[in-house]
Amino acid sequence: MRLVSAFLGFALRKLGLLGALVVSLFLGYLLVQVLVPTVREAVADRDRLEQVSEERAALEDNLERLRRTAEAGRREAVASLETRIDAEIAEGRRAVAAKKADIDRLRDDQQDLCNFKQEVIDFLTPGSKCKAAEAAVEKADQALDTLEGTLGQAEDDAAILADPELSPKQKLDRLGVGGEQSSVEREIDNGEAELAQRKAEQESLEQGQSSGVGWVVNQWAQSWKWLVAIALLVLFLPAALRIFSYFVLMPVVSRVHTPIRLAAGSESATAEVRTSAAQRTLPIELSAGEVLSARSEYVRPVQGKIRSRILYDPSAPFISFAAGLYFLSRITGDDGVTSATLASPDAPDAYLMRLDFQDHPGLVMHPKHVVGVIGTPDLQTRWRWGIQSFATWQVRYVMFAGTGSLIVQGVGDVVATDPRGRATRMEQNLVMGFDSRLTVGVNRTEVFWPYLRGKTPLVDDEFTGHAPLFWQKSSADGPRNPIARSFDAIFSGFGKLLGF
Repeated sequence: MRLVSAFLGFALRKLGLLGALVVSLFLGYLLVQVLVPTVREAVADRDRLEQVSEERAALEDNLERLRRTAEAGRREAVASLETRIDAEIAEGRRAVAAKKADIDRLRDDQQDLCNFKQEVIDFLTPGSKCKAAEAAVEKADQALDTLEGTLGQAEDDAAILADPELSPKQKLDRLGVGGEQSSVEREIDNGEAELAQRKAEQESLEQGQSSGVGWVVNQWAQSWKWLVAIALLVLFLPAALRIFSYFVLMPVVSRVHTPIRLAAGSESATAEVRTSAAQRTLPIELSAGEVLSARSEYVRPVQGKIRSRILYDPSAPFISFAAGLYFLSRITGDDGVTSATLASPDAPDAYLMRLDFQDHPGLVMHPKHVVGVIGTPDLQTRWRWGIQSFATWQVRYVMFAGTGSLIVQGVGDVVATDPRGRATRMEQNLVMGFDSRLTVGVNRTEVFWPYLRGKTPLVDDEFTGHAPLFWQKSSADGPRNPIARSFDAIFSGFGKLLGF
C-alpha cells in the first residue's frame, strides 16, 4: 500500500509540475497580451483571419455550386434550343418547298391569264385578272423570301449550337437567350463580388500577420501543442525508462549474465595484499633501491634523490597516459633517509591509501584513482565481452600484477572490504578497484525510490570471494556548466568503456 501511495504521490507531483508549467506559460501569454497592445491586436487579427478564411471557403463552395447549377441549366437550355431549332429547320424547309410549289402554280396561272384575249376582256370589263395573278405571284415571292430568311436564321443558330469551341454560356449569349438563367447569374455575380472583398481582406490580414508580432503569435499557435508534448516527454520519459529498466531490463540481465573472475588460473598461494589506513596526507619511506613513481603535483616534501619521468611504463604508453601516470616524479631510495609526502593538490576531501601486494595475479584499479606506484608491478589489461559489459558499460580492466605497492586516492575516505565469501553489492560510482581473485557480477539496485529519483544508479557491482575490494565514500562532483557536463559525460563514458 505504501508503494502504491508513493507511486501515486510521484505521479501527482509530475502532473502538478506539468500543470504549473502550462498555467505559467498561459499566464505569461495573457500578461504579454495585456502589456503589449500590438500582440493583442495581432491575436485579434489572427482570429479575424481565421474567420475570413472560413467565410471565403464557404463563398467559394457556394459559388462553385451555383456555377455547376448555372452550367447544368445552360446545357439543358442548349439541348432544348437544339431540339427546337432542328424542328424549326425541318418545318421551314417543308414550308419553303411547299411555297415554291405554290409559286410555280401561281406563275402557271399568271401565264394562262396574261394573254391578248384576256387583256382585251380586262380592258372592256372592270377588274383585271392578269394583274390579280401578278399580285398573287409577287405576294408568294415575298412569303418565300420570308420563309427562306427564317430558315437561314435557324440554320445559323444551329451552326452556333453545334460549334464545339463555344461553351454553353457563349452559345446562349450569341443567340441572345438565357432569360431563364438571369436570376442564377445575378446570384453568381453577387457571390463573386463578395468573394473578391473577402480575398482583399484576407490578403490585408495576412500581410499584418507577416509582421514580427504576428509571426510570434503564429509561431505560438502552431507550436504550443508540440511544446506541451515535449514537456510531457521531458517530465515522464526518464521516469518511464527508469521503470522499464528496473522491472524489465535488469531482471533479465541479472539472470542471464555470467560473472567474471579475472585471475582465474593465475592465482598464487603466496599472494597477499596489505592496506594502510586512509589519510589525507600520506608519508612514504623508501628503503635502498625502492622506487616511487608518483604524479608530480602530489609530491610534497622530499628527502632523497628525485628525477622526472615521462611515462610510468613506456611499453604501455596509452594506458599510462590515460591513467594520469605521465610527467611523473621518480624518487629512488638510497642508503640514507629517503622519504616523500603525498597529498592531493586541489581536493580537500581526498584520502590516500597504500596497497602493498606480493606475487599477486593482479589488482584491478581504475587508473584515475592511482596516484603513485612503488616498485615495478606489471601493468596489464583484461578484455571481457558479454551482457555484463553491456550492463556495466566496461569491456577492459586495468590490472597491476606481481609485487609492488599502489598509492590510491578516493573522495571522503578509502575503504578496503573483504566479502568473506558472501555476495557484497556496491554502487559502481563508488568502486575504485578490486582484487582480481574476486568473482564480479552485476545486480539490480534494491532501493527503487532513490533510483527513480536519480539518487542511486541502477546497476550495482556484486563481489563474491575472499579478497578485498576498494571503494570511496563519495564520488566527486562533476563540472557545473551544462556544456562541460555533457562533454564530461561523453568522455567519461568512453573512458569507463576502456577501463579508465
